[in-house]
Amino acid sequence: MEASVTLYAFPPSHCSQKVRLALAEKHVAYTNRFVDIEMRLQNFEPDYLRLNPRGVVPTLVHGDHVVTDSAKIIRYVDDTFDGPILAPQEETERKCMDDWIDLQDRLRIRELTFGSMKGAMGHALRGVSMPLRRRKLVRLRTANPDLAEAYDAKIEDLHQWRTSIASSEEMTQVREEMKAALDRVEMRLGESPYLAGESYSLADLAWTCTFARLKMLGISDSFFGGDRSPRINAYYSRIRSRPSFDEAGVWERRPAPYVRRALLKAMLTGSGETRVGA
Repeated sequence: MEASVTLYAFPPSHCSQKVRLALAEKHVAYTNRFVDIEMRLQNFEPDYLRLNPRGVVPTLVHGDHVVTDSAKIIRYVDDTFDGPILAPQEETERKCMDDWIDLQDRLRIRELTFGSMKGAMGHALRGVSMPLRRRKLVRLRTANPDLAEAYDAKIEDLHQWRTSIASSEEMTQVREEMKAALDRVEMRLGESPYLAGESYSLADLAWTCTFARLKMLGISDSFFGGDRSPRINAYYSRIRSRPSFDEAGVWERRPAPYVRRALLKAMLTGSGETRVGA
C-alpha cells in the first residue's frame, strides 16, 4: 500500500502554490489540509508547531516523512514520486537549477506582499493582522512552555517583519532585490529557453509563482511589464500555459467569487480538507 500524502497549506500562500504546482506537475494525488494563516492563525497552534517548528506553510507529510520549507519540498516531490522528471540529469545544469531555486527562495515575497497591498486589505494586513499575530503568539507561548523557543523565534520574526514593511528604505531595498533578480532572469533567458537549460525544471516552477504573485499584487508592470523584460514576458506566457498552472490553482489575479467564498468559509470554520488528484 502506498504511503499517504498530505499537504498542509493555505490557498493564497506563495510557498503553498509552489508545492501544489510541483505535485500537479508530477501528477501526485494528495489530501490538501487547510491551514488558516490569516484569521485563525492555525499555523501558530501547538499541534502545528510541533509538526513544523517554524510555524509556516506548507508542510508535506508523506507516510512517516515530514518535509518543511517549500524549496526542500519541491525537490523531495521530484525525487520521490513517479512522473515527469523536473531536474536536469547533467551536473552543471542541476547546479544551475539549484542556484535559481535558491535565488528565488531568498526573495522577500512576504514583505513585498504585505508592503504592496493597497486599500482596505492592505490596512487590515498591516494594521490589524500584525497586532493580532503578536497577541496570539504571546498567549500561546505562556500556555505552552515546552514550545517557548519556537514561539520566541516566531515573535522575533514577526518583529522583523513589521519593522521591514514599516520602513520605506527597507521596502525600497526589497523591491530593488526583486528587480535585480529579474534582470538576471531576463539575461539568462537570452542564453537558454528555460532557467536551467533546454528543459522545464523545478527552477521554472518556483519562478512561475513569483511572476504570478507580482501579477496578483498589480505591480508586475514595474518589474517586468512592457518593453522592460520582453524575454520574461514571452517565457511567463509559456510556463503559465502548462496544465499544472490551473490544476494547482496558482493565484495570478483576484480569484473568482466562488473561490473567495470557499476561502472565507474555510477561514471562518477553521477547517477544510480536500482530496486532489486520483
